[in-house]
Amino acid sequence: MSKIVMLTVAAAYVNGVMRHPHEGPRHLEDGEADRLINGKEADDVTSDFTAEQRKAMPVERSDADPVPAAALLAADATDHQANIPATEPAAAGEAPKSKKETSK
Repeated sequence: MSKIVMLTVAAAYVNGVMRHPHEGPRHLEDGEADRLINGKEADDVTSDFTAEQRKAMPVERSDADPVPAAALLAADATDHQANIPATEPAAAGEAPKSKKETSK
């Protein structure tokens, strides 16, 4: 069997992958669904779906390959701090360079 759950916390690991409530309901195997429900991280919303809807929604399995991080980054056009080139620190005794001149 399986259950459909909706996360109730800001984020939780689901089958080893960090998931968020805005991603919507998750169709999970009973063991993983029970772990989340018992840990108060998710609510069982299976009864909100018809049998046809449940059948059409694939069950997420713990042995499935997670989406590679590179694919997630490619889908997200946000420039992350890790992608911003580092700046060279000022030499010892040298004042840091300002981007704009200050009036004197």
